[in-house]
Amino acid sequence: MKKLINDYPIWSFLIINYLISWSFLYPSYQIVLANGKITPLSLIGLIGAYGPTIAAIIVQSILDRKKLNALFKSLLKVKTKIFYVLFLIITPIILYFLAYLSSTILFNGSFSFNWIAGISNIPLLFLAALPFGPMGEELGWRGFMLPKLLEKNSVIKSTFYVGLAWGIWHLASFTFPGAALPSYLDVSIWSIALYFVNTIALSFTFTFIYFKTNGSVFYAILLHAFFNIASDIAENFLGETTNFSILLTAYTLNIILAGIFGFLLIRNQKPNLIRN
Repeated sequence: MKKLINDYPIWSFLIINYLISWSFLYPSYQIVLANGKITPLSLIGLIGAYGPTIAAIIVQSILDRKKLNALFKSLLKVKTKIFYVLFLIITPIILYFLAYLSSTILFNGSFSFNWIAGISNIPLLFLAALPFGPMGEELGWRGFMLPKLLEKNSVIKSTFYVGLAWGIWHLASFTFPGAALPSYLDVSIWSIALYFVNTIALSFTFTFIYFKTNGSVFYAILLHAFFNIASDIAENFLGETTNFSILLTAYTLNIILAGIFGFLLIRNQKPNLIRN
């Protein structure tokens, strides 16, 4: 087993990650659906939510236990320029704001600007999003998988692979409305493909932050949280809608904007080493 993990560290990480996550997330979602509410037993899903982190720790421990400290230290890398902190907070919000605004105008939707609700709800949305996807996943995706891929691949290719693996990780979550796919989208081959494109597109900005913060997982977690709540923030500012065309177009436009913007940010980035 140790030789297999040493020979195929990324595949080993993905297999262990998916096995842990899907084994706990899927039954957790089914328990909630069957009971119509969160029960104590359904909380086993939290183990699955931390599958990427658990897998990264297991694989890194086998590969080189001495480098395990460096992996944990990436969670504590908080020293960076204030510009990049503001960037990772504002960028997801602006991208979705532009997408939602454009979509609403395109389909003659109405606005009900509420700046107070838009701003005041951000801390609560952030704290609600933080413990699940962001804290459970980023030590795996950007702490372990991305730097491991960068050892032998270009920045663009490494980013693409992480984004695709990140999307596939959500397969179990597609069985629960709103857990991965927006609740207004039915599960289909097209909606799942669109979601994969979404995680790949967002990954470019994650890679940019990875380099600009010296491989900080701490800031990857913050960026993940703000990407997760960007749609809610935009709707709080501009007014919620149930118009399917507006919602789907906004979601799609955000993917396009994020992909183009993120690609431009890292198109010339070299896979230089990150200081521990």
